[in-house]
Amino acid sequence: MREGRGYQPVDLSGVFNAPRSLLDDGASYPLGSRTLYGIPFLFGDECGDQALLRVRSTTVTVPVRRAFEWMVVAHALESPDLFDGQTVGDVCAHYTLVYEDGHTERLPIRQRFEIGPTPRLWSDRAIPLDWGQTPFLAVPDAQHQLMPRTHGRYDAAGARFVDIDDPQARSPYVLPYRFYLWPCRNPRPGVPVRALEIRSLGPGVIIGAVTTSELEEDPFGRTVWRDVLVDLDPAAGPVAEDLAVSVDRGSATYLYRRVGEAGAGWGAPPQEDGRAYVRVAATPSARLTLRRGPSEIGACDWGALLAAGCHQDGPVTWRLPDAGRAWVRTVVRDAATGEPVPCRIHFRSPDGVPYPPHGHHGHINSDGNTWNLDIGGDVRIGATTYSYIDGTCEGWLPLGEVTVEAARGFEYEPVRTTVIIRPGQAELELTLTRMTDLSSTGWYSGDTHVHFVSTLGAELEARGEDVRVTNLLLSQWGHLFTGTEEFTGHPHTSADGHTHVFAGQENRSGMLGHINLLGLRRPVMPWCTGGAEESELGGGLETTLSHWADECHAQGGTVVLAHFPVPNGEAAALLATGRLDAVEMIAYDPYNIQEYYRYLNAGYRVTLVGGTDKMSSEVPIGLIRTYAHVPPEEELDYWTWCRAVREGATFVTSGPLLSLDVNGHRPGQDVQAATGASLDVSARAESIFAIDRIEIVVNGRVVAEHRTPQPSRTLELAATVPIGEDSWIAARCYGPGADVARHHDVWARPIMAHTSPVYVCTGPTYERFDAGTVEHMLNLVEGSLAYIDERSRRLWPGRVCHRHGREDHLAFLRAPFLEARDLLERRRTG
Repeated sequence: MREGRGYQPVDLSGVFNAPRSLLDDGASYPLGSRTLYGIPFLFGDECGDQALLRVRSTTVTVPVRRAFEWMVVAHALESPDLFDGQTVGDVCAHYTLVYEDGHTERLPIRQRFEIGPTPRLWSDRAIPLDWGQTPFLAVPDAQHQLMPRTHGRYDAAGARFVDIDDPQARSPYVLPYRFYLWPCRNPRPGVPVRALEIRSLGPGVIIGAVTTSELEEDPFGRTVWRDVLVDLDPAAGPVAEDLAVSVDRGSATYLYRRVGEAGAGWGAPPQEDGRAYVRVAATPSARLTLRRGPSEIGACDWGALLAAGCHQDGPVTWRLPDAGRAWVRTVVRDAATGEPVPCRIHFRSPDGVPYPPHGHHGHINSDGNTWNLDIGGDVRIGATTYSYIDGTCEGWLPLGEVTVEAARGFEYEPVRTTVIIRPGQAELELTLTRMTDLSSTGWYSGDTHVHFVSTLGAELEARGEDVRVTNLLLSQWGHLFTGTEEFTGHPHTSADGHTHVFAGQENRSGMLGHINLLGLRRPVMPWCTGGAEESELGGGLETTLSHWADECHAQGGTVVLAHFPVPNGEAAALLATGRLDAVEMIAYDPYNIQEYYRYLNAGYRVTLVGGTDKMSSEVPIGLIRTYAHVPPEEELDYWTWCRAVREGATFVTSGPLLSLDVNGHRPGQDVQAATGASLDVSARAESIFAIDRIEIVVNGRVVAEHRTPQPSRTLELAATVPIGEDSWIAARCYGPGADVARHHDVWARPIMAHTSPVYVCTGPTYERFDAGTVEHMLNLVEGSLAYIDERSRRLWPGRVCHRHGREDHLAFLRAPFLEARDLLERRRTG
């Protein structure tokens, strides 16, 4: 096949009669030999004065002298009459094909059908008039191109989600095209055409180029995309974002990794292999090329691939799966009630190609980082993207085998099953079975720490994860304030009463710490303080966590120290002064739990809560969550849940459902016992994930454990625990292995659960003391004071009136630390 692969430009050099200045901003329009949509065109000389053909009052004859199947004309109307009221469909010109045998075929050229006005700059219009009014039967001469996948201007970040670089979507308007490419099927393809006669019926017609095709294919294609599987030999390296497929006569999406097999409903680790897919829409004569950066790895002719179904070129194998598909409506029902149940769901073909429900993502943010980006409605756990649905969804599914995963929190059995989608199928039903119902015993789940989603987005995701209470936290990140518009001062409750979302705050200081203020009626400002990276660069230290906590408590709110104990500055002062209602675990870590035990051993009653600190779509709400106990005689609402947290009636889990009983008492309660007495302690864990050990911890030491060589989903432990002093008792359990099995979220959190303590009193009040911990706390207090006095930015250059209204700002900052120091000194000296 010739260099043009079936397409040959017509030489118009003998009839060009007009300058490029006919076009708005014509000097920037490229001329000469060009390839548009993979088709060669020959425009006028870049340097010549006669660069275009302008047809007005006379008929112009263009020599052709060849037979062809299709003709593509790059043309436009000189006058913008369409925007001055001209009727759509008016015949503006006639193009006549003159055959060698003397026969002629006259082709009408109609306004907005085959032709339209050449676009203008429209500097005096808010919206360019030619936008959205291109001809019905032609295409602009600018083809969509994929935007760079991993880089580009900051202000194009949002546009990158549409894949294509579309200058029309930007401001100010930049002309993306000048001509329209009209494909015309030759009525007599077997007879050579001697000439093309062009006659205007009024408005000036501008011709830029003409190309003919000897191929039967529509030059711009009519076939919808289909999946193409790409397999790389190991020597070619893994699939990564520097790989791209280009199509000269069509379009291709980004190249995506295919999804591998994993545990049902909870994601798969990213596969570092050569399995990928791309979606291609192209004409049969197109050529696909795979590149890593600028280097070509392999290529494939689309027509040959369509015919054979498989093609190998060096280290690249191209394959076409069956293209059949059906639009299917799916309902996921609760096995017990038969009603649709909110959940998250994932569909994929046997080759690992995802088919998300319509309105959802196949790959969140193209598999890239999602901090404060692309949040809500979907979640990516490892390499698997799930869609949150209210129990129903619909969209395309491939015919044949389809793998479906569905999950809903930790109380439902996740599902992974294979279904057969048959031709003509329009409905699919699935069921989720509840393993246990903790709410029937008064235990309700919540997440203490979520960012960036909207209130309704948090509701949808929380319903899908069976999280009853979600704390959506407003905050500040330098000059970025997130969630401002979500604050209402009261909880948002779903229509079915099941799910509660409250927009509170995470107030932050890089040195002193982060604190969650739950249940606020009014904002507590400033949201962050002390400079970068929490507040603005060069910002001053305006307040402390203690003062924030006081304002929260004054409103009846609940104070939680975020991701305890780091940043580890003011934590000791908050605990010493009793300003904390709970400390938060976002992932079990030996250091974090050691610090927690340290304070418990020093006699501080500290409730443990769990929160995800969700800042991306790479972690679901409630992946680590708090279960709080609301008495069965009370109705769950946001306020009763927060009260249960303050009372210490909690356990934290990233999967296992853990219970603790100490002589009939639950976490947060006191048990009276005489010195030397023994208590009956039992713990039980039930889990949708495998676990291999459950432990009872007294005063930081494991006093009883049950380990199983074969990981199980249910573990129980009972022990008689002697009591020699005031003590705290907790239970904990873990996923299998020395390093503990982990989730596939962005932080790879361990699978575990831990209860808040039951407190054992041998006297009238609970008393414990640890001199080392008090010394440690005093040092932290002194360190914070040193930071405030010597390193913090607290010297405003002009006269200021602080929000707190006090004259002595330094005294205001130091006050809670001095209070803490005094209390700690008293404890140390008895």
